[in-house]
Amino acid sequence: MNKVTVNGRQLGLAFWEKADEVEALARAGCGIVVMPTGTGKTTQTPQLLHEQGFTRKGQVYVSVPRRVLAVELASRVSEEMQVSLGGLVGYQIRGEQRMSRETRILFMTEGMLRAKIRSNPMLEGISCVLFDEFHMRTLMSDFNVALVERAQLEGSKAAFLLMSATVDPSYLAQHFSCGVVDGSDLVTTFPIEERYVEPSRYDYFGSVAQEAANVSAGREGNGLIFMPGKAEIEKTVSALRRALPKDGYTVLPLHGELGPSDRHAPFVERGGVTITVATDIVETGATLPNISWVIDSGEAREKGYDPVSDISSLALRDVAQDRLKQRRGRCGRVRSGVCVGMFSRENMQKRPERTVPEIFRTPLREVVLTIKALGLSRIGKPIRLVDNPPKANWKEAKRQLQMLGFADTTEAANITPLGEKAVELGCDPREAAMLFKAAELGCLRETAIAIAVTQAKRLLYRPKDEEEALTADRAHSVFKSVSTTCDASVFVAVVNAAEKRGEESLGSWCKRNYVSYLSLHEIWDSSRQLLSAMRAFGFKPNDTTASEDALRQSILAGLPDRIFKWSHRGWFRRESDGKEVMRGDESVVRVPQRDEVAIAAWNIIEITTRRGVLPLATNAVLVG
Repeated sequence: MNKVTVNGRQLGLAFWEKADEVEALARAGCGIVVMPTGTGKTTQTPQLLHEQGFTRKGQVYVSVPRRVLAVELASRVSEEMQVSLGGLVGYQIRGEQRMSRETRILFMTEGMLRAKIRSNPMLEGISCVLFDEFHMRTLMSDFNVALVERAQLEGSKAAFLLMSATVDPSYLAQHFSCGVVDGSDLVTTFPIEERYVEPSRYDYFGSVAQEAANVSAGREGNGLIFMPGKAEIEKTVSALRRALPKDGYTVLPLHGELGPSDRHAPFVERGGVTITVATDIVETGATLPNISWVIDSGEAREKGYDPVSDISSLALRDVAQDRLKQRRGRCGRVRSGVCVGMFSRENMQKRPERTVPEIFRTPLREVVLTIKALGLSRIGKPIRLVDNPPKANWKEAKRQLQMLGFADTTEAANITPLGEKAVELGCDPREAAMLFKAAELGCLRETAIAIAVTQAKRLLYRPKDEEEALTADRAHSVFKSVSTTCDASVFVAVVNAAEKRGEESLGSWCKRNYVSYLSLHEIWDSSRQLLSAMRAFGFKPNDTTASEDALRQSILAGLPDRIFKWSHRGWFRRESDGKEVMRGDESVVRVPQRDEVAIAAWNIIEITTRRGVLPLATNAVLVG
């Protein structure tokens, strides 16, 4: 091979022991790369392909499962290659990008890759697509790789590699009829001691903090604690700050609702001991500096889906053993490590070995619409998914598309002209139906904002401090007073107020009103993209304020099968299948308790409580 001028080989990363084999797989057109965490496969593979001339033939796409990974990995690779970020190496995520005409290595999220394939099905100008952390088996990664394989069958020259530390290579190799680079024998870590601790039933977060104090005492290096969500992270951070000395320790949160600077903070090397409390955002991919120990809650909030009722659940679940292994592999890279599981060894051994692919746990309507828009089908021009969901899931997706007018009523359910337009919007088909109705009723701007809110993180936040929380409630009550019939109206009111704030800086206004600055920007970016797509179809967004009734009718256009009539004591019942839901506590919709009164539920989630599973209708709309 030619001389490499990047830091990876100079640092002795184990990846380069298998570099010849990885290059051969890419030249063969497809393959699977399995290497332990710490080998450098994510950062070194695109550099290898650049060195070997792939970027002279076209761009190298690197698909990653998290926004923060796309940014951090692109920054790391640009530093190693000693080039400016946005030049040879760049990234592109929703609402944010650093790229130019010179960019040849482009990191992106899975959703961004899907959009690129949709606009360029034959992947012209692309030499290779790298699917990082493929073991996570997200819906988009499964779908995207099937589209790339389909493009190859139709003559595309774009290669693809599936990369992971824990994926089962034999299963995938058989499916794709491709080779495997097995780097599982590469020595990348120091010994990792495994411990298991059953936390106190009465003070879980105190137990975690005490374990962090114990494991960090007298040990060099930083720590990483995995928690399932923002609320658990905040409680853990508070417990750590009470349990640890103030001097010498830095405790940082890491989750998706943080702004760019706060998200980057854990990746910065600093003196003393840094303890990062994170969601699974750093379970894979980008590496935090100098991690010598990990504490793992063993939990995550994962999706579930029932195609019969078309109801999704978001429940706290024990993660599978492959994810435990990924988390454990975050330490032991620079010195011997310790991984503490906050559960028993017996509990760990009873868990399933591998994570259930997301395609079994999520609605398929958006996937089916895209398949039909690309002229593919399960019979004539099939798409080969690694795993196929049950027929009931496909059948329900087809029914929903026909109900929304995006597929005709024939057995083949061919895509309609309106469906062709819907797929270009890049949103859930239900939301596309809302936009088309909004164009008729003159409330495109408000509907685009309402849709963007569902795609962003929480817009209104409530601090933990009791007194400050009451102040936040008073600030939020101004927005919530605008409606008693439509939750989306509240979020539209927030965005309107932010835009009409006068000379006050946006940061100051957000802080005063307890509005998430980051979420507000995400909403602006997403709504602008939706409005731009609608303009391309000849629909002009409204310049004047639309009526709330128009907004309600637009939302209802996407929810014809999500109507629930009042039943009893806060419960609402759907006539078609008897499914019952409760209205969420945060809803502003006021419902007269009469038999003929009904609500439409934009989102229905099932949460696990001490009393069992509770189905909640969120983002509700009063019908009638």
